[in-house]
Amino acid sequence: MKASNRERVEALERALDGRLDGEVHFEKIYRAIYSTDASVYQIMPVGVAIPKTREDILAALDACREHGISVTARGGGTSQAGQAIGAGLQLDFSKYCNRLLDIDVNEGTVRVEPGIILDQLNRELKSFGLHLPLDISTAAQATIGGMIANNAAGTRSIVYGKTLDYILELTVALSDGTVVSMGPLSALAVDAKCDRDDLEARCYRTVRRLGREHADEIALRFPKIMRRVGGYNLDEFVDPGDAFSLAKLMVGSEGTLGIVLEAKLKIVPLPKHRAVCAVQFERLLDAMAATPDILGYHPSAVELVDKSILDTTIGKTEFQPLRDFIRGDPGAVLLVEFLGDTSDELPARLDEFTDAIGKMSGVGHIHRATKTEAQARIWKLRKAALGLSMAQRGDAKSISFVEDTAVPTDRLHDYIERFIGILEKNETSAGFYAHASVGLLHVRPVVNMKTADGMAVFTRIAEQISDLVLEFGGALSGEHGDGLVRAPFQEKMYGPVLYEAFREVKRTFDPDGLLNPGKIVDAAPIAENLRYGLRYPTRSIETAFDFSDFGGISGAAEQCGGLGDCRKAGNGTMCPSFMATRDERDSTRGRANALRLAISGQLGESGWADGELLPVLDLCLECKACKSECPTGVDMARLKSEFLHQYYRNRAVPLRSRLFSKTERLAVWGSRLAPVSNWLQRNRFSRSLNERLFRIDRRRVPPPFSRATFAHWWRSQGKREAAQDPGERGEMVLFVDTFTNFYEPEHGIAAVRIARGLGWDVKVPPRICCGRPLISKGLLDQAVVQARRTVEGLLPAAESGSAIVFCEPGCYSAVKDDHPQLLRGAWREKARRVSENSWTFEQWLDAAWEKSSTTGGDAPEVNFGKGGPKTILVHGHCHQKALVGMGPQLRSLERLSGVQVVDLDAGCCGMAGSFGYEREHYDISRACGERRLFPMVRAMEEDAMLVAPGFSCRQQIGHFTGVKPLSTMLLWDRYMRGSARRGDGR
Repeated sequence: MKASNRERVEALERALDGRLDGEVHFEKIYRAIYSTDASVYQIMPVGVAIPKTREDILAALDACREHGISVTARGGGTSQAGQAIGAGLQLDFSKYCNRLLDIDVNEGTVRVEPGIILDQLNRELKSFGLHLPLDISTAAQATIGGMIANNAAGTRSIVYGKTLDYILELTVALSDGTVVSMGPLSALAVDAKCDRDDLEARCYRTVRRLGREHADEIALRFPKIMRRVGGYNLDEFVDPGDAFSLAKLMVGSEGTLGIVLEAKLKIVPLPKHRAVCAVQFERLLDAMAATPDILGYHPSAVELVDKSILDTTIGKTEFQPLRDFIRGDPGAVLLVEFLGDTSDELPARLDEFTDAIGKMSGVGHIHRATKTEAQARIWKLRKAALGLSMAQRGDAKSISFVEDTAVPTDRLHDYIERFIGILEKNETSAGFYAHASVGLLHVRPVVNMKTADGMAVFTRIAEQISDLVLEFGGALSGEHGDGLVRAPFQEKMYGPVLYEAFREVKRTFDPDGLLNPGKIVDAAPIAENLRYGLRYPTRSIETAFDFSDFGGISGAAEQCGGLGDCRKAGNGTMCPSFMATRDERDSTRGRANALRLAISGQLGESGWADGELLPVLDLCLECKACKSECPTGVDMARLKSEFLHQYYRNRAVPLRSRLFSKTERLAVWGSRLAPVSNWLQRNRFSRSLNERLFRIDRRRVPPPFSRATFAHWWRSQGKREAAQDPGERGEMVLFVDTFTNFYEPEHGIAAVRIARGLGWDVKVPPRICCGRPLISKGLLDQAVVQARRTVEGLLPAAESGSAIVFCEPGCYSAVKDDHPQLLRGAWREKARRVSENSWTFEQWLDAAWEKSSTTGGDAPEVNFGKGGPKTILVHGHCHQKALVGMGPQLRSLERLSGVQVVDLDAGCCGMAGSFGYEREHYDISRACGERRLFPMVRAMEEDAMLVAPGFSCRQQIGHFTGVKPLSTMLLWDRYMRGSARRGDGR
């Protein structure tokens, strides 16, 4: 009797649990997280396996074959065509199978496992002066295995080509479990392979025959352009000579023919010198008309970004500083790069190019970037175009389905003109960016996939663009592959003869349909398996936070487009827990996906109350980094806080959460009882008791309370001290937070001295807690009450136009960002007024110093003199980076004479308020810091100082490194008073 599907899945789960060293997940929430990639599709897998070894991969493949369940290999999950999702077992290579196995500098080769990330590989190769030059926009999260599956290319493909050009050998598991090596073979060697009687031999025989039989059809139907990645690469087997390599067929096969276990790649020297010209055009079509002429100057890249995408960067903390090369409001910008062996040759080439390009129609400002840092900013903006093009809020979004077409460059202008006409006829719009150097266009029309009209527009545009591509002799996919979205057009694009040849390739390599079925051939209709559709349930939920900026709580979760920027492993802050665990569940994408599915009822009727959601949200540190670093602007901190609020509506709030939410009240009594309270909380018995009662890790030694608070100093001394020319510059209202008042009053005192030294009058309003602990723990009903108290206390200062200045970035973010979204009605307008007048101390100091210099005032001397530090290292607070950026912080320190200021850009320290104190989070908290920050701190030179604006950051760094960082206030105060006091900041 044939086993049911459920019985087969249960048997597979038992088989995998007993055979894999890696992870096996069949729980619904985990499967849901893996049901999407960066495409418009969603397919729930039966399970997820995360192999640790080659043996794990082969065991999983064997078990799936035994139980008749398909396998989809997955890397970073950044596929935009649906290649990385499937109804069978998801095999995630990214967490463990990511080693760099060997580098041969002399041979110019590298051997890697498929899960290694491109940026990670290139960081390793950089020390040898080498790189894999496939600079794709998702290089920070895309894996080499995924790039092989898609035949990825990138910005400089006109010089460097595609992945296909760098594959020397592949070690592959065929569908029957046979492990084979694929590399160049002579004709005699191929004959020997074909003479055998096994699956590998059948594959060789089929591919050799199809290449010969269909040579004429291949010449007729394959697009005559470099950027073509659709179908199977049968064109490589028309006349292979003594370089017959099945590896060339595996590249671009999207995991449908075998599973790559190892790859040997060609690597090349890093370019010696680069220069970039950003050429502005009045109109998009002017830029496209100029592209063929620009190519005559032999650039290494010609990249297009249009006005609609540039406009999405305006006012965004992460991207606004990258716009410094833009003048006015151009319709489009072409980024033109030149490579050179010597620095001397580039100026003359730039002169020749800019003289010529300046005479072309529609050209405006031309910006030349010759320094590495300036070029990096330009390319960062260009790479962000993928996410920025999908950043709309609401149900209508830019989506990937005709985003990857390529045509000959000399036809680009006419093609885009016709493309725009199709969009206009369908009454929609799109942002344009492109690898213009190779005629590859990325266009994502704005469509509401939840409506019948939207679905009709989706299918109609897909059909019309496929017709247009055929007419222009182009390719439907230039680098993103076929997947689920373009596979339905294969027969149309390649004709019935080649389509049947593709099907024969698939049947030969995978006779049982085990490997990623439904991709490239035999696909479902384009409108099946959609993430959103007519039956998608959008639910209205009453929330404590206001999510109207996203169109509601559903829209806030749906804002994630699946691009996986939160999975990056290099610079930046997002997402700290994922960087530590490398677990998809701990990424912003994973959390947003789980929340979206829960809110829409796809995880069951329990919705918000689903207990499986709690561990998914648990490791979110509420750092707010996604608010700025995620190109689509997912706000996971707000979502987590709201989730906890909803979750605890029908449950008892944990005792520890209630304890931490009363941080201010504890501090009041701790300060009153100091030094006895300090002895008690540092006592080993007390710490052990706290661990038992509240699960506060005993290894943490809480910070000491100060008996003499800031409030005591202000009443007894601070009020009586006069400013130098009091009020000459303005009035600064200092918000004295719990930590500044009860733990580190010297920081607040320093802030007062600095302000008065710059000629500002200082006021201190009645002390009020901002409610940050309540917000973090999801106790939002109480947080609303606290927010009203805070707003009421600060409103007079806001209405008088005074600057409300915060020493602690976490408190600043509560007032600046959270209160206006927590309060409703008239209270919201008051909160917004307070928010608009709120500044971090570093923001205020930067502006105050600027005001002093522009009004002709005499700024005080700020020099340590002899014995001061030569370098100041800066670790920014996560909320500071997310809401303000590091610009004001760095500028304020760069005004100190005689020092070099270095932004560590080391991500999150891992403390996150109370998170690092919680027993189950201690190790993750440490891992976040050990990733980059702690090693950097331990490696500090003797003549360096460390500045960290956040109280929690300073505690975390001190706990794990023994270095006690300074706040900006304390450092500046010491500079102005001319005292280095060696030992602080180290």
